[in-house]
Amino acid sequence: MRTWIVTGASRGLGRQLALQLAGRGDRVLAVARDAGGLQALAAHTDGRIVPVPLDLAEARAIRPMLEAAIAAAGGIDGAINNAGIGAYKPFLDHDEDELLRVLQVNLGAVMQVCRVVLPHLVARGGGQIINIGSDLGRRPLANMAPYVATKHGLLGLNHSLLREFRDRNVRVTLVNPGIIDTGFGGGEEGRGDGRGSLRPSELAAQVLAVLDAPPGIVIDEITLHPLGQGDF
Repeated sequence: MRTWIVTGASRGLGRQLALQLAGRGDRVLAVARDAGGLQALAAHTDGRIVPVPLDLAEARAIRPMLEAAIAAAGGIDGAINNAGIGAYKPFLDHDEDELLRVLQVNLGAVMQVCRVVLPHLVARGGGQIINIGSDLGRRPLANMAPYVATKHGLLGLNHSLLREFRDRNVRVTLVNPGIIDTGFGGGEEGRGDGRGSLRPSELAAQVLAVLDAPPGIVIDEITLHPLGQGDF
């Protein structure tokens, strides 16, 4: 049994990642601000999903909460940084608090989670981190400037960490999905067109396939689009 941190675990892709990891016998430290959603998620398993209620926008709370969860679990094998927020609206319509929250949740918190997890992975001789980015990390889009900026930043962070830690047997992978059928940005999960959006369960299975790559192989970056996505 391996132990993983999964952020944004109460819904969408994060929820599917947690369920599929637990379903194959792994333990998941499931991080999200929705404590009720985490409890409902944990009810689907026999203790393999451990709720860690945490708002990643609260930067000072991240290290103590995660270190306590890792200690209680007896160690950690890796992390999937999945949590992300954003809104489709003109840049000037964002207030400063919104800008700072997007920056913290989408990029700052990923750095913080990596800073907590990496020393554990190095000490145990290796491990794996997967960062869920976006296809927008490699292309611009009007009216999503704060979100796109954080995904560009995540791309740089991911590839730099891979080159810094690969000699210590830590694999770091960036997964860039296109449109996902989730509640992101105020949408309603399950309402997306099957050809035009990725199903969270199917995307989660692809992420787990990255986790299961042979030990001598690192998948540094992978991009997945629904075949019917109009623009990519």
